[in-house]
Amino acid sequence: MSKSVTLTLKHVFKIELLIIYVAIINFGFSIYFKTYSNKKISELDSQMLKIQLENSGNFNHKDLIEKLTYDYAPYTYFDEELKTELSEIIELLETNQSTIEPIITFQNNMHQTQNRLNLGYDTLLYCSLILIMIAVFLIVEKFFKNRIDLHRLKVMNEEQSKISRNLHDGVAQDLAALKLYLEKEDISKSKFYAQQAFNEVRYMIGTTHLNLNESFEEIVKKLAATLEANYNISTKVYIGSTKIQHLSENVQIELIRILQEALSNISRHANASNVEIRFVDGIDDFRFIIKDDGKGFSEEEVELKNKQSAKKHYGLSNIKERVELLGGTVSFISEGGTTIAITIKDSVR
Repeated sequence: MSKSVTLTLKHVFKIELLIIYVAIINFGFSIYFKTYSNKKISELDSQMLKIQLENSGNFNHKDLIEKLTYDYAPYTYFDEELKTELSEIIELLETNQSTIEPIITFQNNMHQTQNRLNLGYDTLLYCSLILIMIAVFLIVEKFFKNRIDLHRLKVMNEEQSKISRNLHDGVAQDLAALKLYLEKEDISKSKFYAQQAFNEVRYMIGTTHLNLNESFEEIVKKLAATLEANYNISTKVYIGSTKIQHLSENVQIELIRILQEALSNISRHANASNVEIRFVDGIDDFRFIIKDDGKGFSEEEVELKNKQSAKKHYGLSNIKERVELLGGTVSFISEGGTTIAITIKDSVR
């Protein structure tokens, strides 16, 4: 019970909501007191006008004097000059003397005081608007921050899913084969599959510790070096693109993830000796090519295996999904190995 109450209080007393509450209260009170004050001054002006018209010296001003003292008290309490002027007017009324000039002077000073009060009320109103703007800014900032956090969480979940699939597709199968050949006491094949599993784990660790603050070219070269070091696959990188420098960070990250996926597939399935990675500019597009000299494959073959076997291969679908997110197209060409050709239209814009 106390936990739910605490959560409710945290929701109600969020800083942006508190600011909005204060702004609304301040706005309401400012409007009310400004309206009331101006109305009161108008009534007092009418009262003073009535005194000037009736000040003939033929009636008792006792009740009027008491009323003046009471009605003007909020304005004269902190203003000695106004208080003195009002006292002079009251003395003149008590002696039935002319009050026209003192009243005119008093009213002018009262209007100046009221103008200052109105300026204060207006300042409070502007403060309310500023508070509302601050609250809106905080809400918008939190909204976008939450969106960014959700995006990061989604990417992390995708990467975790990818690692899980890679473990299942690669390491788990190698370990299963290792167990089988150990039982058969086949030392040669046992060593082979143990080394395969070791290489796979090293490669996965290497690709998950990339520094995304480095330049795009440096990251690509590190991925190539990781593949080369762990699988003895000669890897060449050719970057003949000027558009890379102008790609948004999100596009660059997606391209890096596509490259990771492609190299992971090559290391597990292609039996390749050489890999070539190229980035080139088209007239109105950006082209990304990954080529190996392995055994090749056909998309139909992969789809058929996925339907017939419990063992699923997600590499091609992962690459297709990421390319589609970038608004691009991808082709898989199997001629003397495999070429993955990706084209992204208007990539710079």
